[in-house]
Amino acid sequence: FSRLVRGPERGTHWVKFSRRDGVAAGLVDTGSLDSLVTDSAAAASAWGGGSRVNNGAINTLPDGTTTTPLARLLKDTGRRVGLVTTTTLTHATPAGFAANQARRKDQHLIAPQFLDTVDVLMGGGREFFDPLSRDDGEDLIGRFIGAGYAFWDQRGRVLGPERAPRILGLFGRGHLPYTIDHRADLTIQQDVPTLAEMTRAALASLEAASGDQGFFLMVEGGRVDHAAHNNDAAAMLWDQLAFDDAVGEALHFLGERRDTLLIITTDHGNANPGLNGIGTAYHQTNTSFARLAGVRSSFDKLLPALRDAVEPPAAVIQQHTGLDLPEAHAHTVLDAIRSEIATDTNLQHANAHGLLGQSLGNFTGVQFTGVSHTQDLAILHAFGPGADDFRGLTRNIDTFSIIAQAFNLRYQPSATPQTTSAKTPS
Repeated sequence: FSRLVRGPERGTHWVKFSRRDGVAAGLVDTGSLDSLVTDSAAAASAWGGGSRVNNGAINTLPDGTTTTPLARLLKDTGRRVGLVTTTTLTHATPAGFAANQARRKDQHLIAPQFLDTVDVLMGGGREFFDPLSRDDGEDLIGRFIGAGYAFWDQRGRVLGPERAPRILGLFGRGHLPYTIDHRADLTIQQDVPTLAEMTRAALASLEAASGDQGFFLMVEGGRVDHAAHNNDAAAMLWDQLAFDDAVGEALHFLGERRDTLLIITTDHGNANPGLNGIGTAYHQTNTSFARLAGVRSSFDKLLPALRDAVEPPAAVIQQHTGLDLPEAHAHTVLDAIRSEIATDTNLQHANAHGLLGQSLGNFTGVQFTGVSHTQDLAILHAFGPGADDFRGLTRNIDTFSIIAQAFNLRYQPSATPQTTSAKTPS
């Protein structure tokens, strides 16, 4: 897909990195404390807090015990910390590296925990910082500005020459738009930076003010996960390429350094997208990505348009995807949107997103096992100090220890799954 839409010579930065001499390859067990299949909160907490926790919790064990997240440990040693994401900044993954919260959905309580703990913040989620949208009316943006943070809310600030040592960048009320929609809308392009642009600016800011102390930066292509939940193959691939562009920025920064640990991975699997063989002798599989490249918008744009349209549903889907679904398939999706009743023998697909993903998959070859997270081993590549410790199979909590050791931190969580009951209190 990358070669098709970027040019025949452009594979992915990630694959090129994986072939570099000295790069360690490994697999990571992603389970949470109370489930073989982790959610994003528990997944990030394992990486960012060093302990498995129950799904739904941020660095908080069932008995209320909290672990100290990596960002706070690093700040205590004088290091600088950055979090960059295409989700809300208070979403599960960034929160897992800097906050403690019993319930991940309490994003309004996570937002103030970043103050004076994280130096560079870029992503979405203005609703959790703005007094006009917070239930308590607290002006968190004002508090950050008062603490010396530069407040950025436009793409131009990211692309400009300013390299403020502390930055609060909020480029959307909620999550940032999918890349496929970003590419199609000039207004979005003018206002919202790409993940690569935010990564470049964050690296420049962190490096300029870190001296020889070093810094930690977590960059998340969070909307890849959301597209997988939606069974939206085109949106998923475009956001994967946006993440790969951010990988390119990290590799440019890495250059020939030998003092920097770079880790590229995911903290969990989602929906198990796979490319099926289609057509006689599977020959039509080779045209699958061309069909995906013709899709013009995400399901988040397509489904509301389908719900409200007066045109035949197949025509609406064709306008957004370039694909001619059978009218019966299109009506099945429309019925699921309007009535919220859908029938499928795979209950994971008994919804508008699952049905639309299956129908389009008949043309693109990409199908999903469901709309939920999956118990995959995460692929990981690492280079730099400590990278060899990632080789082979590790647990997600081990990754925290390896990163901590790279900073000469000797912290171990005071509570572990072995000393705390996994049972959620009633």
